[in-house]
Amino acid sequence: MKAAMPLEEGTFALVEYTLRVKDTGEVIDTTSEEEARKAGIYDPKDRYGPRLVIVGEGRLLPGLEKAIKEMSEGEEKEIEIPPEDAFGKRDPEKIKILPKNQFIKSGVVPEPGKIVEINNQLAVIRSVAGGRVVVDFNHPLAGKTILAKVKVVKVLKTPEEKIQQLILRRTPPSLTPEDVKVQYDGETGTARVELSEKVFGINDFQVVKRIVILEAYRYMKDEVKAIEFIERMKFPEPKEEENREQQTQPEQKEEKEAKEAAENKGEEQ
Repeated sequence: MKAAMPLEEGTFALVEYTLRVKDTGEVIDTTSEEEARKAGIYDPKDRYGPRLVIVGEGRLLPGLEKAIKEMSEGEEKEIEIPPEDAFGKRDPEKIKILPKNQFIKSGVVPEPGKIVEINNQLAVIRSVAGGRVVVDFNHPLAGKTILAKVKVVKVLKTPEEKIQQLILRRTPPSLTPEDVKVQYDGETGTARVELSEKVFGINDFQVVKRIVILEAYRYMKDEVKAIEFIERMKFPEPKEEENREQQTQPEQKEEKEAKEAAENKGEEQ
């Protein structure tokens, strides 16, 4: 039996995963809509289902990405991610004591558990005593071991699949794969992307296109040399126009007959 080959740097893969805190069982991230709803973390703005992972991109926890890199298509496993490969170990140096007046002057009432921003850094207020406030700049999950259930659903091989997924991961879930059709010309290296009219309702879609182009250049420059975007708005079908005309014709006929009857009545008088 041939041994499974690990995924190389730059490989595009669709991955399912659910992350839990080992101590509490709390779900902190998942690609499953069902799991998100059960855990009370469902967000209608998120796109659920297998998620695009580009090996080496660094968008996942280091321990999770390392595990995925060692897996093959169709493989599923459960792993334990230590703090240093998750959200980091707790660092006592990141716990600070600040004067309460500093918060009051900024219009913030310091309360234990409140998340505040200080010098462009997020921190959690741990305690308030007298004129002193203890704030913790560690990540809320620092020091926690994470349990991950992960499956490599599919390895993407064609430029069409890769570009489609680059677009979908940057857009709302209302945009489906059927709304993003990609054709690739291997001779010229040109990818032609045809988008449905749904894109007209997406804010900053021009920014999305620019990001997709940059990502394609970074990870696919050996096969893709150019990307053409076509945003298509369909006109009503002729049958729809005919139906509307047929619906208005009886109304127009009735109006004409009523007008003629009124005129005839006036002449008789």
